[in-house]
Amino acid sequence: MSKLRVGIIGCGGIARSHCDAIAQLRDQVEVLAVADLFEEKRREYMEKYSIPKGYGTHTELLKDDDIDAVAVTLGHQLHHRLTVDACNAGKHVLVEKPMAISLEQCDDMIEAASANGVKLMVGQTQHFYGTSLKAKEILDSGELGPLVTAVCYMSKKWGFSGRPPQYRSRYHGGGMWLSNGVHVVDRLTWVMASQAVSVSASIGTRAHYQAGDDSATAFIRYKNGLAGVAVSVGYADGAPSYECHVICANGSLRFSQHGEKFVKVGKDDKWEDVPFDDPPAQFQNEWKAFVEAIQQDIEPPAHGEWGRHIMEILFAAEESAITGQEVLLESGLNWTTQTSGSPITREHGWV
Repeated sequence: MSKLRVGIIGCGGIARSHCDAIAQLRDQVEVLAVADLFEEKRREYMEKYSIPKGYGTHTELLKDDDIDAVAVTLGHQLHHRLTVDACNAGKHVLVEKPMAISLEQCDDMIEAASANGVKLMVGQTQHFYGTSLKAKEILDSGELGPLVTAVCYMSKKWGFSGRPPQYRSRYHGGGMWLSNGVHVVDRLTWVMASQAVSVSASIGTRAHYQAGDDSATAFIRYKNGLAGVAVSVGYADGAPSYECHVICANGSLRFSQHGEKFVKVGKDDKWEDVPFDDPPAQFQNEWKAFVEAIQQDIEPPAHGEWGRHIMEILFAAEESAITGQEVLLESGLNWTTQTSGSPITREHGWV
């Protein structure tokens, strides 16, 4: 396969980030088609990004034999159906976060990808930012010593008035916890270099009148014996924080991609800035990894099992918030193991 040919399903705002990233990798991948119910949205993307084909539905796009892979960029409640349909059509899938709105849906998606021999990757962007990659490189080098704990934040304005109804409703998989808490939990779990075992959380709707939450704090225990905290708040007014603060035995680390963009190492009672590579398109490293997984036939980073585990943590946190009890994850005390049987990249894996 000389160049991966992609169809974008859903022409909302996040699709722009995907198209911008693909434009930076034009020697490896191209957007061949878009699908959206609204013709004006299709035309907007086709004209801006010189996309030759447009379809009114995803079913029409999936019948196009020229398309190798799709990006699913529609609402959370649609991720399951669109991904399963795409896998059954023989297309590789990069699906936006959150992976799905139930573990049963996640399992269906993983099974569909496996049964059809296609790659499934979840858009957990935190793994691929220049700041995150530099932070993980520092941690993996061992220069800061063994990990002690980490606290990750995503505190920002919720933007209630501009939110479509489905993103304000938990019934459709909306609310701050599933919409943005998924990033916080993903980033925390990645830097903790382990799988979660249990969660104790407080989640609620405190700043807005809506049918979904807007604030959450979760204490997550990991199977390596450590614990971390994930904070996800969509306030009505305030100032943002997207920082992840990691404390190790021989130093500390802070990094952030949005708002203030930085990587800092703490030693000898002071913080020092660390340089990092910042690609021109925010999703560029993500798409590069997805393309390489397909071309080299290796397991993608942020693959289906990883995405499922992150959702398992999120759902357990919701249960904890309702019951007031610490919740043992469904995977329990056992380690989840690789089932794909495919090689993995040297540069990015489960941890």
